Amino acid sequence: MINLRDYTKSDIDRLVYLANNENVSRYLSYAFPYPYTKLDAVWWVETGSVAKDSIAKVIEYRGEFVGGVGITNQKGWKEHSAEIGYWIGEEYWGNGIASEALSVMIDLVFSDLKYKKLFAQVLEPNKASMRVLEKCGYGLEGVLKYEVFKSEQYFDVYHYAKYCS
Repeated sequence: MINLRDYTKSDIDRLVYLANNENVSRYLSYAFPYPYTKLDAVWWVETGSVAKDSIAKVIEYRGEFVGGVGITNQKGWKEHSAEIGYWIGEEYWGNGIASEALSVMIDLVFSDLKYKKLFAQVLEPNKASMRVLEKCGYGLEGVLKYEVFKSEQYFDVYHYAKYCS
């Protein structure tokens, strides 16, 4: 049911529609802005999603663009690892899409022998994202207290990781 593919210019309007939702961006980094404008989407499709230090894919569910998943390579002595992130449009939450998409992306990333570790950082209230990671075999490595200040409040960050076996 899940397909991962590259972004195309025809995705711009759909990306704005799905991403311009405060509930979607609430626990994501500021790299995922809110409000999410057409200019943000154009930049993402034309520049951000094709950056040489990352892999970014559209998540399709039953042939429809429903979210995104990607990795950002780490540099220097951490170049064997990458941070993984994902988001799903709110109307598609609760269907197991994130878990399935994350599993497909993990297989894609670990098929490249360069990567030995994927990690994700999750803000404390985002229990659904923690469950997705745990379902996909990620383990909690630690909790960073008061690590993020967003929306006028401090959040603990839960650091999850998965290793190539």
